[in-house]
Amino acid sequence: MSASVQLLPRIPGPMLCIGHSHVACVARAAQARGVALQALNFWEMPGAILREDGSPHFSPAIEQQLRQHAGSVYSLIGGAVHGVVGMLVHPRRFDFVLPWEPALALDPAAEVLPALAVRGMLESLMAEYLALMGELRQLCRGPMFQLESPPPYADAQRMHADIPWELYPGMCREISPASLRYKLWRLHSRIISDWCKASGVTFVTCPKVAVDAEGFLREPYYGDGAHANEAYGELLLGQMRQLA
Repeated sequence: MSASVQLLPRIPGPMLCIGHSHVACVARAAQARGVALQALNFWEMPGAILREDGSPHFSPAIEQQLRQHAGSVYSLIGGAVHGVVGMLVHPRRFDFVLPWEPALALDPAAEVLPALAVRGMLESLMAEYLALMGELRQLCRGPMFQLESPPPYADAQRMHADIPWELYPGMCREISPASLRYKLWRLHSRIISDWCKASGVTFVTCPKVAVDAEGFLREPYYGDGAHANEAYGELLLGQMRQLA
């Protein structure tokens, strides 16, 4: 067990963590440490999300499971849109100024887009996930917590061998500058945080110990460039158990 995290005593009944690929690190950490956790990772559950009327909905089985769960729910729904948009260099290279941190570096080779345009692009791609989060909030009998996605990792050279290039058609085979990836993550988190404030959901920022002085993911928690590892999942478990 990482010396940076002290897990609290076991609480009655399993916690419920629901979402997409970032759930995996939490599930692995819980299994390794004997923590009671129901982990619903939609990437591993074909048919869990239905789109019969054009909008995403949980399947009846998932809906029933959520209605029956009386405790807190920890959501990692979505969380990767900023990486889809900006992990790799776009053929039309772009950057933007983050309004609340304007001194962050700009890519000198990129077209600088208005921040509102970049936010609109992210919101469009996040619409499905925000809809699922809204449905989850309606189904929850207890408190709902939305966990912030892991921060980006700065070292592009370290990441290069781990990128599933085939999943990014149309993008250049070059990792975007760390500053752009960081700004997109921050903007993504702001969109999620704003939604949470409007929806009665608690937004939980990423564990401070996992972040370096510049705001990037620290090496001990690196997973595969797009995801954090089991040690990071242990940090999330610590947060969840303190909130339960």
